[in-house]
Amino acid sequence: MQGTGTGVGRILGIIDLGSNSAHLMVVRIAPNGVFAVLNRVKHMLRLGENAFQERRLQEEAMQRAFHVLHSFGAMCASYGAQEVITVATSAVRDAHNAQEFIQRAYEATGLAVTVISGQEEARLIYLGVSSGLPHSLSQRLFMDIGGGSTELAVGNSLDHACLESLKLGCVRLDNQFLQGREKPVSEAEFAAMRNFVRMEASHSLQRVSAYDITELVGSSGTIQTLHALGHRLERGTAPGPDETTLTLENLRRTSRHICSLPLSKRKELPGVSPRRAEVLVPGAAILQAMLEELHLETMQVSNRNILDGILVDQLRRLGYGSQPVPGGIREQSVQRLARRCNYEERHARHMMGLALQLYDSAAECGCISPDKQARELLCHAAILHDIGIFIAYPKHAQHSHYLIRNTELLGFTQDEIEFMAQLALLHGKGPSRKQEQASTEGLGRLAQHLRPCALFLSLAEGLDRTHCQNVHTAEFRRDGGEAVRLHIAGSGNCLVEQDALKGMDKVIKKGLGREIPFSFVSRGTGGVQAG
Repeated sequence: MQGTGTGVGRILGIIDLGSNSAHLMVVRIAPNGVFAVLNRVKHMLRLGENAFQERRLQEEAMQRAFHVLHSFGAMCASYGAQEVITVATSAVRDAHNAQEFIQRAYEATGLAVTVISGQEEARLIYLGVSSGLPHSLSQRLFMDIGGGSTELAVGNSLDHACLESLKLGCVRLDNQFLQGREKPVSEAEFAAMRNFVRMEASHSLQRVSAYDITELVGSSGTIQTLHALGHRLERGTAPGPDETTLTLENLRRTSRHICSLPLSKRKELPGVSPRRAEVLVPGAAILQAMLEELHLETMQVSNRNILDGILVDQLRRLGYGSQPVPGGIREQSVQRLARRCNYEERHARHMMGLALQLYDSAAECGCISPDKQARELLCHAAILHDIGIFIAYPKHAQHSHYLIRNTELLGFTQDEIEFMAQLALLHGKGPSRKQEQASTEGLGRLAQHLRPCALFLSLAEGLDRTHCQNVHTAEFRRDGGEAVRLHIAGSGNCLVEQDALKGMDKVIKKGLGREIPFSFVSRGTGGVQAG
């Protein structure tokens, strides 16, 4: 969630000083664990330029780093950051003059640079990238190609099982093979780079291959750029937010294309910065060799990185999300956002209970096809459905939609976030045909579950219209043979809730594809309403 530096909370700056690029993320963490990302900045630094063969950071590169660190530090100060975490990776940890660099960086900028190990780098990347994926107990392989090293991690949503760091990076490989030359790269030269990668990575790849890996997930600017270029070559457009699959076939085609171009032409490729273009061929060689050696034809591309991992790690250290339990990161992310927006917890949780009663009973009666993922997202959407009131009550559904879409919700994929946002938008009433068509775009397989879940959330909202939790039961039941009836029971004065059901017969028919009568029993008054 974007915002300003004002408001209650601890402001944290996180800087990743990589071998190729430097990244900054500014975050506000409230006392209750709610966090908001205030800003993200990237700069193509090339700290590792000409550093790996001599194992020394070059003076020109260090001066660039000091300048960038000074700028990042000033940004953190402008937000009122109480702490700035600055980590350095491969280029610094391999350099003989690392301590000199750290001391000079502190003197020039006041920032204390911490050099992290390759395994720690892999762990933090795993934490960051894993936080953006659906919960799974299956083992995934995470790969991040940096300027000086490539990190591999095997793990599920609970914990990592294996961490590897290889001295293979796009800047390091460029220093060794190409040295930033202008002319195209021959097929033999590209093959030589891939063979070198295979030899250097062989032991690590043997270790990770011992696990039953179900999915490969790639991160880093190199992988994202190659994926985007490949998509443009194949389809003529940049990939959309849900187009995250990179294939080996497409990567090979992309590799041949960029190798055929001189450096000056690679710098003109759409979406490729000049600095990235200089090391793109070595990056492609690393990625292609890895996929070939692992015998994997596809990779999922993530936009998360080590900064997200450091944030997750810090939240755990502060006592938020310290227990890696199933669904923990997701539930905690939802709770943080809800609390940040001062949500009405009793109403939200009661609505969630009613929505689940409706969902489960509809599934049992054969009115819907049950889906574990959609059911879970319905729960989260119920918690978040009214957070837009934090901005303003008028059009609060639209505000809720915006907040959910634009919040750093750890543990959710983009289509899951979009699904929850659409449910929040549509909860006040059933979607119109035009809204429904627009709402299902980008949802993938979840699109088929939007209409019934929107219905259950709408019904649950109406059945707690007073926020007094008068209605305690809302279930679909077989009413003899194939007939289904919605049974609702409450206590006390439920006139407002009964009024909310007027006209819902059409919404129910739209949501479930059939007419379903309902009965409403209010025990406190003895009133019975049927529809």
